[in-house]
Amino acid sequence: MEYKDLSPAVQSEELLRQLIEEKIAEGETGFPSERMLETELGVSRTTLRRSLDTLEKEAVIQKRSRKGIEINQKQTINILKMNSMSSQLPGDQVVEVLSQKIVDGVEEVNQFLELAINRPLFKLVRRRIIDGKPFSYEVSYVDSARFAGIENIDLNNTSLYSVLEDEFGINPTYGREELRFVSANEKLTEALKIPLNTPLFEVVSKAFDQNDEPFEYSKQYLIGNQIKYKINAKNIFDYLEDE
Repeated sequence: MEYKDLSPAVQSEELLRQLIEEKIAEGETGFPSERMLETELGVSRTTLRRSLDTLEKEAVIQKRSRKGIEINQKQTINILKMNSMSSQLPGDQVVEVLSQKIVDGVEEVNQFLELAINRPLFKLVRRRIIDGKPFSYEVSYVDSARFAGIENIDLNNTSLYSVLEDEFGINPTYGREELRFVSANEKLTEALKIPLNTPLFEVVSKAFDQNDEPFEYSKQYLIGNQIKYKINAKNIFDYLEDE
């Protein structure tokens, strides 16, 4: 195996990432000027700008005219946690219902919920706002017969899982999630107040209860430069599929 030293740009990039982690831990979003960073890191202006450009493309930092460099503090979500998103996210949150109603069956949803294709569903569409800014667009489906009357419950600023647990005795136990990138279409552009074709995370979630029965199918759309996903798993072999 051939060994090569890290390039100056990569070295300065790693030092910048370490500095950013320290700033975030201290609750700071401001960042030193390029001149100060050049002196502190001991690198050339060209090398520093190359490293900063890399971090800006990853949406780790933002360069603002007349304001200098700012850290983009992303919200962190553990992809394997079986709890509501509200409990994982800090900040001042508003969860507003855009639509909640009984709809015709959706093939992929009904198949997962083990329902007849024409079985009606309860569809909940909500927008999550954090610190005054749109954060996610969320669409959830459950069996309208199993959870009769759920369409009449006010689901603004409340956890759907809490409602299912308190009103219907459902204990969310485990789930499966599929994560991919998509581009914002016109509907998502309007809901999230972002430019058309902005990169988004699309998270398809399939949740199971204490009796291993599927109970919820959902899709969440999250602005890509506002979050980071992590996997923090214990007893990793428990996540293997059954034979």
